[in-house]
Amino acid sequence: MRQAGNPFIPEPLGHRAYIGVYLYTTPGGDIQPRRIRWEDGTEWDIDRIIDVRPGVARKAGGAGMRYLVRIGRHERVLYLVDGKWFVEV
Repeated sequence: MRQAGNPFIPEPLGHRAYIGVYLYTTPGGDIQPRRIRWEDGTEWDIDRIIDVRPGVARKAGGAGMRYLVRIGRHERVLYLVDGKWFVEV
C-alpha cells in the first residue's frame, strides 16, 4: 500500500480475482494452463496459449508470469504470482 505523501509508490487501480487453474506440467517443467475455475464454480476451457512471459499486473500490482490465453473468442491474461493464479478486474 502507498504511504501517505509518498508519490513514488502508485496505488493499484484494480484488484485481483483469484482463480483455480487446471494445468499440465511438461516433462521439462513448463506449466501449461488448460482450464480455469471462477470463484462461483464456473469453468472455462483454455483453447490456446498465445504467449507466456515474465510480466507485471499493472492494474492490480504484482510481478510474476503472464499468460495470454484464448478462451472461446476472447483473449484473456492470467497471472501466476507466488504460486497463485489471478486475473485483473
